[in-house]
Amino acid sequence: MELHFINPRKNALAYLVKILSGCLILWYGLRALGIAEPYWAMISLIIVTEPDMTVAKANFRARLINTISGCIVSCIALVVFGPTFLAMLVALTAAVVVAMLLQNYPSNWRLGPATVVILLSAAFTGQGLSQELHLALMRVGEVIIGSTVALLETVIYMWLLKLRSKPEDGDAANS
Repeated sequence: MELHFINPRKNALAYLVKILSGCLILWYGLRALGIAEPYWAMISLIIVTEPDMTVAKANFRARLINTISGCIVSCIALVVFGPTFLAMLVALTAAVVVAMLLQNYPSNWRLGPATVVILLSAAFTGQGLSQELHLALMRVGEVIIGSTVALLETVIYMWLLKLRSKPEDGDAANS
């Protein structure tokens, strides 16, 4: 029996290694720093991970813009409305409007409203405005750290590819 529909994509092993190694780095590194469950860092790592530096930079930039946009909108909604479902709806609306009105906003604009849901859902478990804002900012920190690890892994991956190709170039010149 042949399975013609199973065919690994190009760079499948690179994605697998980068995602697994990045998740291990984030899980143990952030837990050592006191973040018990660094899921949002791991999710960001997965979103940003690319073997190509140009795409990884674009993903990093988009993730950063969307996270900051979602954070600002969420924090304003938290201060004005408190940790309520109404605050989430208002913040979602604002995040979508911001993404739709600004020129050159990243194409994966849906991460902004998703950030609103992530941040406000974290705030729902808080015990007062300062703790709710703290939880929201912790999520943002995790997103930035996870995205940064993904970008650094791409830098290392590109460096390793460059090192790997150098001996071949030298061998060709000697022949």
